[in-house]
Amino acid sequence: MKEEAGISHVSPVSEEIFSLESLTVDGHVKKGKYVSSHLHLNVTYLLEADSEEAVSIKADENSGVAWFSPEEALKKSTEPWFVEHVYSKLIEKM
Repeated sequence: MKEEAGISHVSPVSEEIFSLESLTVDGHVKKGKYVSSHLHLNVTYLLEADSEEAVSIKADENSGVAWFSPEEALKKSTEPWFVEHVYSKLIEKM
């Protein structure tokens, strides 16, 4: 959390993995080079943090990082498949 969002005061809700998904990624062009189809392993841990702590935005990495409710996260996502199949599941599980 410190590296990705600049948040220092974070505690795990549990030591266990909260969710684990194997996701297919279609072949695509990234930075002018073709990346072949592959799998991403999505590992989610449930963490607790103080929403009053400021986040650090790095324009080239995490320009969308901010504090918002789980419901707002679904609305802000630009990835409908992830909203339906991953993010909604995580919110329901919480």
